[in-house]
Amino acid sequence: MSLKAAILKFLTRKTYTDEFRPETFKNILIVRPAKIGDTICMFPLIRELNRFLPDANIDIYASTYNNFMFKYAPQVRHVYTKYKDRDTLKTLVDIIKMRTNHYDLIIDTIDIRFGKVIALAFIKARWLIANVGYESRYGLTNADLDLYYRLTDWKQIHTSDRLLEFLQLLGIDDYDSSMSFPIGDDAYHFAESFLKPYQGKKLIGLNADASDIDRSILDAEIIEICNGIKAFDSKIQILLFSSVSRREHMAALIKQGRLENVILEDGTTSIFEAAALTSFMDVVISPNTSFVHIASAFDIPTVAIFQNDQNHLTYWAPRSSRSVLVKPEEPGTSVRGFSVNDTVKAAITLIKDESCVNQPPLLSKT
Repeated sequence: MSLKAAILKFLTRKTYTDEFRPETFKNILIVRPAKIGDTICMFPLIRELNRFLPDANIDIYASTYNNFMFKYAPQVRHVYTKYKDRDTLKTLVDIIKMRTNHYDLIIDTIDIRFGKVIALAFIKARWLIANVGYESRYGLTNADLDLYYRLTDWKQIHTSDRLLEFLQLLGIDDYDSSMSFPIGDDAYHFAESFLKPYQGKKLIGLNADASDIDRSILDAEIIEICNGIKAFDSKIQILLFSSVSRREHMAALIKQGRLENVILEDGTTSIFEAAALTSFMDVVISPNTSFVHIASAFDIPTVAIFQNDQNHLTYWAPRSSRSVLVKPEEPGTSVRGFSVNDTVKAAITLIKDESCVNQPPLLSKT
């Protein structure tokens, strides 16, 4: 046994003798230091936890990548942060604050991590539950620690469903698995104002950027997709989503490609405003990024361009009631080789369904 494994086993010794009664819990902490897409997949758990245990306060232990995401979640009381290593003191302050909350329950949603386990042992909740985890470290998984009262198994299921399975450990089975993402009224007002000139038109949202170039839609593919949609119906407006750092490049691309049917996202200052714009789209086209989950939260028909990797398809596929997956024939971690023609056909098929066109946005459930 490694030294870290021995330390974890020693520091997490815990014996549970009291009766486990979730209906009496007053303070609950969810541990999820993750990124944007993972966080959106967690909102159904927060919503349903609040629905079944309405008297419990729900706090989040997040990271600098996602601590801002809970701003408009009415069910969340406090958000604490695991800061980057250079701000360890700030992390320690938040850990001490969490200890003073005397949590009845901690829901640990991530794989075993040395620092995380030490922090949770110090916070000292009455009960802790976790998922076994996707991978082991130090020769251990979460299941090897006495710290946890109950654990869910790692399954080949959607990330949102895996998180919702924690409810089963609390005796809750009849939960709603629909996606949600609370974004606030100001974001909707921004989107309504931005899109007012295009009221009554069919709108397709196109997000091209993923976390790396291998999973992103390239410039030439953007032009092909936009021209393919224009050839079907020149009146369809395409909203090209773009980060602030890429807007100048995207504006030049629109001009170079003579894409008269394309509007460039502009003026957005937050993920909430981008999500509000997404909620007004009739169809969304995106690679495997948070935009797929945002579209799912508002049940927007989605064309999702994924790498040919079964794990990614299982864990992160769109949850909208109508969606099409487009992927290259060759397995791998890249979307290169995906069919632009199939992408255009899928978007046209979805937008031709009059039941999902020109409808007001479906507000994300809170």
